[in-house]
Amino acid sequence: MNIVLFNNDLRISDHQPLTEAARAGEVLPVYVVEPSQWKGTPLSARHFQFVVESLEELSKGIEEKGGELFLAIGKIETVLDKLLDTYDSINLFAHNDSRLMEKIKEWAQQNQQLLFSFGPDLENISVKLLNNRLNSYLKEPIAEVPNRIDVPSKTPDFLFADFKKLNNFRVKGSKIRFGQQGGEMKAIETLDSFLEGRFANYIENQQKPLPSSLSSSRLSAYITWGNISVRYIYQKADEKLQACELEEDKIQLAEFLSKLTARVKICCMKMQHQQMAGVRGIKTDWNEDWFQRWLQGRTGIPIIDAAMRSLEKTGWMNFSLRAMVTSFIANTLLLDEKKPSAALAELYLDYEPAVHDFYIQQQAGMIGRMKIIDPVKVGRQLDPDGTFIRRYIPELSKLPDEYIHEPWLYPAFYQLGYEAPMVDVNKAYKNARLQYQAIRNEGKPGRKKEEGETEQLSFDI
Repeated sequence: MNIVLFNNDLRISDHQPLTEAARAGEVLPVYVVEPSQWKGTPLSARHFQFVVESLEELSKGIEEKGGELFLAIGKIETVLDKLLDTYDSINLFAHNDSRLMEKIKEWAQQNQQLLFSFGPDLENISVKLLNNRLNSYLKEPIAEVPNRIDVPSKTPDFLFADFKKLNNFRVKGSKIRFGQQGGEMKAIETLDSFLEGRFANYIENQQKPLPSSLSSSRLSAYITWGNISVRYIYQKADEKLQACELEEDKIQLAEFLSKLTARVKICCMKMQHQQMAGVRGIKTDWNEDWFQRWLQGRTGIPIIDAAMRSLEKTGWMNFSLRAMVTSFIANTLLLDEKKPSAALAELYLDYEPAVHDFYIQQQAGMIGRMKIIDPVKVGRQLDPDGTFIRRYIPELSKLPDEYIHEPWLYPAFYQLGYEAPMVDVNKAYKNARLQYQAIRNEGKPGRKKEEGETEQLSFDI
């Protein structure tokens, strides 16, 4: 029996495992809700909501081809054992970047069953070879959607197709009402609207909190959960770039493609924790109150609070805001970054472990230099008139522009109903810079950047 194991590839377009399995004969499409993916990890209810939305659309797409998507809850090894008991011999088809691939590989070897994995092999190779393989893969023809998917007449009882049964699977956190909706059609619509015109201000707006939510591609969550393939995005964007008449439009799309490929490369990197000697030594004792106020958007520093409140509500922030909130908690307040990192991962709808870890390490000084950002100064640059702040902090909606980034200076501040700053942000910023400068002078310089490594990764693809 040919079994397609879906995981973080929730689509039917450009899905080579599905295409090849359908060519081989009857196909059993399966998605396994593996508890180890959802329990004790940063994945949360908003991620599960997005996955269920994606699965519901995937199910309809498979049904239109004559097939049926089956679900199972349990350890992947247990599910595969039961499938093997049912069919005696199985062929497994999956993408090699599946989050469950290591378990699938080990099971297939132990049980002497065939595993056909698809996608570029980009791990543990040189930068040059990685670039060559990635470029070749991105230019390969898109895998055709099967004309028909034939499902076997005999299916084991433990598999189910009723999505209501997923309601009993509990995941920490809460769902969101205003985030992006999962599904292949939503992904394609988002790409189409980007290429039809939203890309025109891609570079200009990428650091601006509100404009970037429109001019960024907003594809990151769809890439994370595989509602759309990177190859499909690359080819459509490159096709648009070649057709552009204006040089400025070509520059915008070239920048987008550069960040798209950088994201793929970072997913393949083996992270090296090479934090400068002494960085751990300047960290302060853990302060749970500071952490909770940061997480809840109650620091009393408007740009930080607006960013965290928008993230809670929508599941997305642009790269500049991600850098700022991370730098504030880990570098300005000098708290250990592990717990804030996990909290952010739980909130980002586009949470991709490899990319997220790279980003946190980049900000906290484990890759290159620790980045200490003055939230008041940079807040003025990113949101000069306070439009973003006013949207997410209604307490400050009527505050004059000159006070919007430092409301504590407003004569009637205590009538606003907004938190007083939990720290003197200017003193905290200067103190962090002084302490970091001292260990830089004493310690060894950061490691030299290797060829092809990204200095700064913007998430706003």
